[in-house]
Amino acid sequence: MENIKTFFKKRNIDFFFPIAFILTIVPLIVRMAITNADENTLNIFGEKAKREFFAQDKAFLLMIFCIILVGISIIFFKQVFKKKDKTVNSIILAGSIFLIFTLLSAIFSNYKQVSFYGIYDRAEGFITIACYFILFVYSIYTFKTTNDYKYIITPIFILVGINSLLGLFQYLGQDLLKSKLGMTIAVPSEYRTGASLNLLYEKGKLYGTLFHYDYVGSFVAIVLPILFCLTLLEDEDIFHKLNLGFFSLLSIWLLFGSTSRAGIIGIAVAGIFALIIFWKLVVEKWKPLLIVFSSILVIAIVGNFATKGALFERVPSLITDAFSVFKDTSDFDYKDHVPIRDVKHVDKDVQVILQNDTLNISYENNDYVFKNSKNEIISYVKGNVNGNKLYTTNNEKFKNISFKYGKFYPNSNRDDALLLNLDNQPMFMFNLKSDNSIHLINLNSKKDIDVELPPTVGFKGKEKLGSARGYIWSRSLPMLKDNLILGSGPDTFVFRFPQNDLIGLYYTYGSPNTIIDKPHNLYLQIALSDGIIALLAFLAVMVIYIIDSMKLYALKKDFTKSQKLGAATCLGVIGYLFAGVFNDSVVSVAPVFWIVLGVGVSLNYMNRQKLNKKLNK
Repeated sequence: MENIKTFFKKRNIDFFFPIAFILTIVPLIVRMAITNADENTLNIFGEKAKREFFAQDKAFLLMIFCIILVGISIIFFKQVFKKKDKTVNSIILAGSIFLIFTLLSAIFSNYKQVSFYGIYDRAEGFITIACYFILFVYSIYTFKTTNDYKYIITPIFILVGINSLLGLFQYLGQDLLKSKLGMTIAVPSEYRTGASLNLLYEKGKLYGTLFHYDYVGSFVAIVLPILFCLTLLEDEDIFHKLNLGFFSLLSIWLLFGSTSRAGIIGIAVAGIFALIIFWKLVVEKWKPLLIVFSSILVIAIVGNFATKGALFERVPSLITDAFSVFKDTSDFDYKDHVPIRDVKHVDKDVQVILQNDTLNISYENNDYVFKNSKNEIISYVKGNVNGNKLYTTNNEKFKNISFKYGKFYPNSNRDDALLLNLDNQPMFMFNLKSDNSIHLINLNSKKDIDVELPPTVGFKGKEKLGSARGYIWSRSLPMLKDNLILGSGPDTFVFRFPQNDLIGLYYTYGSPNTIIDKPHNLYLQIALSDGIIALLAFLAVMVIYIIDSMKLYALKKDFTKSQKLGAATCLGVIGYLFAGVFNDSVVSVAPVFWIVLGVGVSLNYMNRQKLNKKLNK
């Protein structure tokens, strides 16, 4: 062991280099994995939860890499962990509290398997979160000099370049991941026959290798402020400046090509902080800056024109949503705006409450019987349409409602499954029991359910705000009272959310069968999964770091190289945090954030030490 230490010490090994490898590889992985979905997960997602492409292998490889980092840290403990100051120690202490309460939430969770290993399509259980923390601490202690920043910039170039290329084809509707070569890479040979990537993203959207276009926005919110600031601040190496500028433009393409409004907000807020930090430079060099921004604006407008408005497609809705926040909707009732107001069980029957009538469904004399609110029989006729057995009617009030019927299980001895279609769209599934009672069931789990009317906080009449984030937040906020100390466990949000709020889902999404698996808010995600204390500790890390950064860099006129890097890195962190108001953490992007945050903390320490030496002279 001593010989190994001596070998590495003599060659002055850069311990930060492995971070470059992790930063490059993990976000690019797209590989089908067979998940070990537990019963709780299958009850929510059904059989589709057994396979996924964007999270499990990313999380697994991240875990392997982090085990290696821990091994390096143990073997070379004295070389890696040098003494830091109170600010860094405070940040690590707050981060440790965050991790401890995340662990406790996992230990005491009712969903232990998911809490530790993560859920289908996300894989962000405690093990993955612990890996983030390892990346964070390791980056703080192994980032030693400004030369190490190349291990951040080069991987960012690679990630931006590859995702821009893939994104271009995805945007044009020719997804390379769905091509023969893409399938060969993404799908193991034993599962390749009949396999397909059902990503359901329409033409005009890009997601690269990051799973969803929203997460492209979170990624860009980190990298664009860094690349763009360094482009403007680079004075020595013209080739490096051109590279930074080129990849800044590609990042802008990713931002608008993804149509991520969260990314736009993150960039906008980072831009405000950039004005504060670099105000004196902005005033001094306003003319070239104006030319740069004008050029980018012209390119964006031309691109938007060429794509027939697709690039700026969601920007108007961002403005509309901003104004709608202030609109008075206190007397709004979403149930007045859906064709079906409720579904109730009355004795053995089911009542479908419509806006102007009630449809009662019962089973009598070996057949389904349909009646209105006056107990009058509605003439539903059995028929066969395109191979489907249907009940249809010409009754004016109910003609848009049909019922598909058949066997609930292959060995059923009668037609005990009844699916209500509204305008030919499947809405509610019912199961005929052995005692001839009819019950509403969950389409995925096939278990009996009742329509739920959960408590809400805020967003009344604004449920569709922010692509339905208003709906999700209004149902999530009431759950916070149960998470003052511990959460329900990492990655368990889908089990907590009132999935049986069928009428609310129907109004908001146009279908009562939508599954809400994430809060679309980083801070709600932490509070509900890990607890309020964990959230406060997380916020403490961010607040200490940002305040420290502003003290070091705000309103300076002259910047050293390390100060330029520190300021740009801080803006990347801020971009991600404000994009996080509308997006949550995901394994495709979070490792990038935690590494950048760790580097930012280390750069602040380096700059603070230099400042203290200067003041003490």
